[in-house]
Amino acid sequence: MEQQARTLAGWLIEKGVAPGDRVAILAEKSTIMPALAIGIWKCGAVYVPLDGTQPGTRLRGLLSRLRARVVVALDNRDPLLDDAYWVDRMQLDNILSGSAPDQRTVAHRPDDTAYIIFTSGSTGEPKGVEITAANLVAYFGNHNRVLRFTPESRVFSLSPFHFDVSIEDTLLPLSLGAFVHQFRGVHAGAIMRAVIMRERITHLIAVSTLLTLITEDGKQINRENFPELEMVMTGAEVCDPDVINAWKNSLPEVRVINVYGPTEATIVCVAHEIERVHSERLSSYPIGRPLRGVAARIVEDDTEVHTQGQIGELWIGGEQVMRGYFDQPEETARRVVEVNGVRYYRTGDMCSYDEDGNIVFHGRNDDEVKLAGRRIHLGEVQQAALGCPGVERAAAGIVPRRDHDVIALVVVARDRMVVAGVEKRLVEVLPEYMRPTVVAWSPELTVSSTGKTNEKLLLQRLSEVTREASATHFAFTSDGDIETVEESHA
Repeated sequence: MEQQARTLAGWLIEKGVAPGDRVAILAEKSTIMPALAIGIWKCGAVYVPLDGTQPGTRLRGLLSRLRARVVVALDNRDPLLDDAYWVDRMQLDNILSGSAPDQRTVAHRPDDTAYIIFTSGSTGEPKGVEITAANLVAYFGNHNRVLRFTPESRVFSLSPFHFDVSIEDTLLPLSLGAFVHQFRGVHAGAIMRAVIMRERITHLIAVSTLLTLITEDGKQINRENFPELEMVMTGAEVCDPDVINAWKNSLPEVRVINVYGPTEATIVCVAHEIERVHSERLSSYPIGRPLRGVAARIVEDDTEVHTQGQIGELWIGGEQVMRGYFDQPEETARRVVEVNGVRYYRTGDMCSYDEDGNIVFHGRNDDEVKLAGRRIHLGEVQQAALGCPGVERAAAGIVPRRDHDVIALVVVARDRMVVAGVEKRLVEVLPEYMRPTVVAWSPELTVSSTGKTNEKLLLQRLSEVTREASATHFAFTSDGDIETVEESHA
């Protein structure tokens, strides 16, 4: 890897790539990716992994905005730009097979951008999050106090490289001499469990959707299937407490950790180790406390909140806060504020403190909608559904129905009959104006390219059939169609 990285760095310098220039990779799950990232850093440039499965027009727009000096297309696609040096896989192999030049690494200054990760924007335009060398180095030290990677660790890497968790489950352990298995197979529980057993994995890091698939009904979680497992970590989306309980009940000696971290705060910034199982728990486990070097504030109406249970917006500060959004200074100014000399990122996530001082996630502040003059946080509707037995995922949103907007809920569960229990529970815990008018059942997790549940896609497809429909209950079929169902069998 070192040889390939040095060779790539030398070639990039020959092509005129200077410190601060952006080198884009149309990324795929490949053993070559770590060497590419390190090679880009060795010449002082900025590593920009992009989702190569995006439509060409969207990719072209991102590359144009980036003004990328070099683009490496691991999928061998034809060039999308004329003003960037385009490298396909065959050219890359030829470059890497050359000899490494005898030259020193170009050092990044602490405030230099190390990488850019694009996230979806509220305006529809992706936002490029610039993470500095100082952010990244701080993250490596801060998070490994929780992860505890050593040269003997064996890590199961599920994350695609355009998702920043790939730095957590690939580049961080590699930097410490650990073994990393890059999983490129089908996201089926039995297949992933078999690989974890075969490769003697010690550290499993998975977003909630994938951890749920690995867990299934929990009966396969035992020492025979996970002989070397030391730690399970989940984050990036709310995890069903039943999934966490299944691991902690079956393998009590395994550390189970729930983490939180927006891309803007360098991957993970808050963590909570579940030490005791709460078998009757309906709400999600806390996300915990800030990592070393990270500050957290909960703010409501410009005032910091300390009272247990009082909900406000979570602000993350300290050494992991991004440099800003690439070429979007106004958006950066809106989201990054300074308090007493400390830069804070306004996450838009609504949180509170529990009785132990841990941070609890409640949903997004941009999930707030107004119907019939009443303010409704859709995250509260979603959380109520997730607290019901048998519910794997849930998505709440607004859909059109007969000339006005209504609340819709999609319940993901193996058994369609779970929906009836959800509706009964919502009557018990939500006021009438917050209860969904439209309810749909889906048997499967619709998964995005980052491994998260693609809740927006489920709601978008549902909205296409509700506009003129008199029915209020629907079901997604295994082939993606939507059927109208009797209310009692939703």
